[in-house]
Amino acid sequence: MASSIKFPNTSFQEAKLRRVYEAKDFDNNGYVSSNDFAIWGRIAAEKVGLDMDDEAKECWVSAGQSFYGNTKSYDEYIDYFNAFLENNPDNYEEISRDIMVNVFKAIDSNKDGVVNLAEYKAFVTAVFPNLTDDDVEYGFNIIDEDGDGVLSQEEVATACTRYYYDEEDTKYKHFYG
Repeated sequence: MASSIKFPNTSFQEAKLRRVYEAKDFDNNGYVSSNDFAIWGRIAAEKVGLDMDDEAKECWVSAGQSFYGNTKSYDEYIDYFNAFLENNPDNYEEISRDIMVNVFKAIDSNKDGVVNLAEYKAFVTAVFPNLTDDDVEYGFNIIDEDGDGVLSQEEVATACTRYYYDEEDTKYKHFYG
């Protein structure tokens, strides 16, 4: 059975996907690759006062490969995403949540099994440096559904999955602050 879902479906979805894609092109070559994720990780690590070791770099590279496969232009990324949806019509959200394990491991820079506000801030401000502390805290609090002051892997997976799949304006549009 072929999936009837195609990306992007709405102008809102197109705008947020393009915004994040372009922000992740850290080396400004018009493509997002695992190298861009490694740069993102290095910047995020520096923001929380850590050196990025080989294990942390591998987490970021794996996150990039999970989302983008090989180096992709925006159009190739959208085609890749649509092929993924076509091949996984009944469980694409579940698979996407599984992919988020790599992203969570990358964000959890101190490896304590949760993401604190400082780690989340480093993650989002590395991509969007003009975010205010209020923007970051607002996004963090939306993701922190149980209100315990840290983000679990489940909370990050839910928010990121909703960010990419929600076609209209929802609270999860603030996943990236």
